Amino acid sequence: MTVSSLPSTPSGMCRRAVVAAAAAAVVAAGLTACSADEPVDDGPCAATAASKDDGARSINLPSPEVTVLSPGDGAPQPLTVAPDTDSSQSVTLETSSTESSIAPSAPNAEQNQIQNTEQQLVTPITARTVCDDPTSLEFSIGAPTSKDTDLAPLLTDLDTSTGGLSYGPGMAPTRLRLKPTDAAGSPARSALEQSLIGALDYAIPLPTTPVATGATWRAVRRVTGSATVTQTMTVTLVSRTADVLELDVAIDEEPVNSVFAIPGSDATLHIARFSMSGKGSFTVDLRRLLPTSGTLTMQGGRELLGDDPNRPILQKNGFTLAWKKSE
Repeated sequence: MTVSSLPSTPSGMCRRAVVAAAAAAVVAAGLTACSADEPVDDGPCAATAASKDDGARSINLPSPEVTVLSPGDGAPQPLTVAPDTDSSQSVTLETSSTESSIAPSAPNAEQNQIQNTEQQLVTPITARTVCDDPTSLEFSIGAPTSKDTDLAPLLTDLDTSTGGLSYGPGMAPTRLRLKPTDAAGSPARSALEQSLIGALDYAIPLPTTPVATGATWRAVRRVTGSATVTQTMTVTLVSRTADVLELDVAIDEEPVNSVFAIPGSDATLHIARFSMSGKGSFTVDLRRLLPTSGTLTMQGGRELLGDDPNRPILQKNGFTLAWKKSE
């Protein structure tokens, strides 16, 4: 293909860009209003995993392979996940994706084409473990907010959207189910989906064998998107107080091949150079399926080539996320 314009990946992350294109074409099933005679499932735990049967959009999440590198110092103890069914969990998720791109606008052009994009979202989430299934979580969201003045007014229609998560061993999310409200339009739905998947792609899995403070483990997963990457996490158990873990994480991503698929089209570019890495710290409660707090910052860049190798597209990418306990 001829490189005459920049590939649009507003999230700045490959997987999120592909999800955005797909989400814009999908009209998720809407919520059915409950009559006054129908029971409302609003207890401390969810009576059923309703999102598995209510028409929610189901999205597969990559499963990690976890290897303990060091068991730590002291007597190893199992990191037993035992979700609380006596109360719900209220958290706020904030994600921000940025991308800066530079490319020649035409052969021999004196000025380059420059494009800067950012997508930021703050989403309140109320999560409840399914009463008789500790591997499933149901959630509802409040109205997200954004500093994007065009997107912000559209987000209020997402209020009361619902969904769910399925988990594998070690608190690793394996499937997201998402059901926006009928009123929500494609831009709002896409922004919410990108934000949730962006955070869940960086969920920290725990080892299933006992470890002590100071333990380190490696988690490897393949994340499919515009550029399919191998993501490698190195996690350190900084401290443990009862069921509460303090974790540090370093992350590096490498493409599995040189193919970059332009979102929303069949065209591809060649990845000549690629880098993406970052660090973060999280607080994880073994009685809760979502982090109770934490931040992560990823930074990187890539050089993409089309038909003319003398006209590369240079991109700088960033992704940040933060989990905060809601007051």
